[in-house]
Amino acid sequence: MATSMKTTSLRARITTGLLLYAAVLSAALIAAGTFLNARHERLVWMSLLGDVMVRDLRAAHLPAGGVNPPKVRLIDLDSPAAASLPADVRRLGPGLYDDFDPENLPYAVLVKDVQGHRMAALIDISTERAQERRLAYLLDAVIVAGLALLMVATWWLAGRLLRPVSCLVDSVHALDPSRREQRLVPGYRLAETKALETAFNAYLQRLDGFVLREREFIDTASHELRTPISVISGAAQVLGAEPLTVDGRRALQRIRLTTEAMRDTLAALLHLAKEPSSLAALTPLALESWLPDLIADYWPLLDGRPLTLEVGPIEPAAVRVTSAIAAMIFGNLLRNAIEHTQAGHLEVSLRDGVFSIDSHGETLDAAAVARLYRSLALAEVGRVHGAGLGLYLVRQLCERLGWVLRYAHNEAGELQVRLDLHLRNEGGPEPTTN
Repeated sequence: MATSMKTTSLRARITTGLLLYAAVLSAALIAAGTFLNARHERLVWMSLLGDVMVRDLRAAHLPAGGVNPPKVRLIDLDSPAAASLPADVRRLGPGLYDDFDPENLPYAVLVKDVQGHRMAALIDISTERAQERRLAYLLDAVIVAGLALLMVATWWLAGRLLRPVSCLVDSVHALDPSRREQRLVPGYRLAETKALETAFNAYLQRLDGFVLREREFIDTASHELRTPISVISGAAQVLGAEPLTVDGRRALQRIRLTTEAMRDTLAALLHLAKEPSSLAALTPLALESWLPDLIADYWPLLDGRPLTLEVGPIEPAAVRVTSAIAAMIFGNLLRNAIEHTQAGHLEVSLRDGVFSIDSHGETLDAAAVARLYRSLALAEVGRVHGAGLGLYLVRQLCERLGWVLRYAHNEAGELQVRLDLHLRNEGGPEPTTN
């Protein structure tokens, strides 16, 4: 039989802790005050009663023995006997003067007019004042100790109160986003933390339903889109075996390229829809042997145009990425460069881990430059009104892989594309992305 845990409130715990500390501190202050008052009262009584005893013993003509001499004396301030007193005392008028300190001699003085004479009763309170200073130091020590205790208690109490929240944060961090039906384990005693746990588990339940619907949609869309692409690709292969005119061959080649582009686009979309996986598990793709074949697929786009494509140095380099994703990235960059270059020639190269496309010859007009940078802007902020899908996907895939893509347009109007794969050849083994 499971035992139910009692739920408490964080507010109640904080209030209880503060009240408990206030009670302890108040008790300490009351105890210190009572002790100080008792000591001071004891000194006063000993001083007054000692004077009374000495006076009575002398009146009875008995020896005072070890009793301290009297501290209280009566003197006429107008008589010659007051000449031994400090001048400040001799000038006092009727009244009570507490903590009177003439010439560093601490006195308490009571002056009254008695038959035309200023009679003064003086008591030496130097001992009491020294005791007061000691008691004041003790009280200061009690206050400092109380403040130190307050800091330690506050630190300990805050850690104890925040411990359930820290445990809740650790439990959230321990959740695996790739697994479904995960929940926070119940068992929190604080009402506030328990409310957070309940709300977060409810959110996880709704999130599981959303992810399940997304996965079902992606699987269905993948199947429904792959089927017509496969049909079109198969039909193009059948037509390739038939005798066709030059224009027919050119149209068939464009169908093949478009089909492959659609297949690559679909692969890129599915790749972006999935959780990023470790690149170390992928087989490295050797770009020096794969890239020339990809470039050759785009030669038909140059037919009938005053534009040539030159392949520069392709240095050995390997990247951990599937060929479909690589074709989506490099092929889209090459296609955009061909579309935005009216005439002249394009130079494609791979040097020191940087894939470059440079246009030479006829400069871009203002309209072409505007279209290019509009596509770049749309790719930066995301898909807007259905424009720039290819470049948008390239941007997203590069961010996923950690590559850096840069477009430049120099003063001569020539287009420059740089894709930094973060590979550097320095005479060592072929680099790969990790």
